[in-house]
Amino acid sequence: MSGTSNKRMHDVTWHIFTCGCRMLRSAERSALPQFDGAEFLECLKKLIAVDRDWVPDCASSTLYVRPTMIGTEPTLGVTQSNSALLYIITGPVGPYYPTGFKPVSLYADPSYVRSCIGGCGSFKMGANYGPTIYVQLDAVRNHNCQQVTAV
Repeated sequence: MSGTSNKRMHDVTWHIFTCGCRMLRSAERSALPQFDGAEFLECLKKLIAVDRDWVPDCASSTLYVRPTMIGTEPTLGVTQSNSALLYIITGPVGPYYPTGFKPVSLYADPSYVRSCIGGCGSFKMGANYGPTIYVQLDAVRNHNCQQVTAV
């Protein structure tokens, strides 16, 4: 649901706090069970402490952290899940773009809308990303832009 990266630094508290708060808000908006936010943050800190040595000690590397929560209700249908699996994937990453950690060109087109009043654009949900793939391809192919921004 919510991804972040953690540069090799002494204090990643802000990044971790932001990630935990977004996970709780997104779980609520997705009608998934709530979880103990403090326990989640402690587990995340321990995982980062273990996995941070995977990251090369250079300015172009970071530890990507992707907490994910999925409903595990044993039913088929569109309904609230009373059970869920909360897990975290981590991995070392470098620059996403060939230009490295420099500013990227952004494409914004108001005919493609990711978020609207009452929608779920302000929550971290997998469903928010799928519709941007087509626009991303258009931005690269036709507008010489590296990334799209939500309108």
